[in-house]
Amino acid sequence: MINLGYNERRLIEMVRGRGAMSRTELAREMDVSAPTLTRLTSSLLEAGMIREAETSRLGLGRGKPSTALELDPDGLFTVGVYFNPDDLRICVADLNGTIRAETRQDLHDHSFQHIMDIAGPGVRDVVGKSNVDKRRILGCGLSFPGHFSRNPGHVFQIPQFANWHDVDVDRDFQPFFDYPVHHENDGKAVILSELYYGVGRNLANFAMIWLTYGIGGGVVVQRNLYRGSHRNAGEFGGLFPKSHARPSGQDLCRLLSADGIIINRLCEIDERYRDHPQVLGWLDRATDQLRGLALTVARTLDPSAIVVGGSLPDWLITEIVNRLGSLETLGEDFFVEPPEIRKSDLSEVPHLGAATIPLYRATKPSYYSGRALKGWA
Repeated sequence: MINLGYNERRLIEMVRGRGAMSRTELAREMDVSAPTLTRLTSSLLEAGMIREAETSRLGLGRGKPSTALELDPDGLFTVGVYFNPDDLRICVADLNGTIRAETRQDLHDHSFQHIMDIAGPGVRDVVGKSNVDKRRILGCGLSFPGHFSRNPGHVFQIPQFANWHDVDVDRDFQPFFDYPVHHENDGKAVILSELYYGVGRNLANFAMIWLTYGIGGGVVVQRNLYRGSHRNAGEFGGLFPKSHARPSGQDLCRLLSADGIIINRLCEIDERYRDHPQVLGWLDRATDQLRGLALTVARTLDPSAIVVGGSLPDWLITEIVNRLGSLETLGEDFFVEPPEIRKSDLSEVPHLGAATIPLYRATKPSYYSGRALKGWA
């Protein structure tokens, strides 16, 4: 397990967000002295976390090309395990978020034991296929639908995982895996991958609406995942009571079932249903409901962007984003530019979100728990 200092984490965070940077730029942006920057970079170079990358020489002057520092993709690896009612997905990702190996398997049995009996061997198989240095695997991230209860070890599950009520997620995952295990629900895991590799890479504040069988999401404030008092910030599904019509995949499946169309997996709602009356009606209502949600998020959080993604079929999410359009149409008196509505490009790799969890916890400055610092030096 790596043990990065606070300023080492700051440096990694800066290079991750901005790309390759010179030592001069890093010292200036971090507000540290040249000797301090040299000490930091030497430590991270030796650990294999960063590397020197030759950049183009500016102008026509003589001398050696300037060098910049960038993340070394082979510096750390993480494992991601994601499951929902439809399938289980596993990957190994490098420090730059590139998936080195992955697998996917349909789920028919939603019991805890069955899923873990697949996930444990699946991780070992994917790690073997990735050909990465196992000594550099930081940990395993798990993500799945649900939100946290008052008991930190338990989560309220969607109906398909109702028999998980005796599972302690802080204790019962670890025996199945060879690496330290960290978990988040699916919406919060995916917004972490958006933060590092997607829409949020250069944004300080943004929110995500995650549409699956249910409705979830997450919030990033000043480049930190905001969890709230009970770790349930961004659980937007609670705004739509289950006793009423909701903008959820489960609700759409129910409508189609009433029309005699049995949907076993969300991916079965392909584009042949584009003109189906039940789908069109659901889209009209869901868009109106999500427009109200987006306006609430915009007025409450003032984010730069609201990202929409999920395990709903891609064509449905695209249609929803297109229908939402600009937030300028949502309400009056936007005196500044409203947040942009963006479609996630990472909906097909939710296991990358899971793989981002241990990386976020090990390298994020806000997770530093070491000694207090006196200034920045």
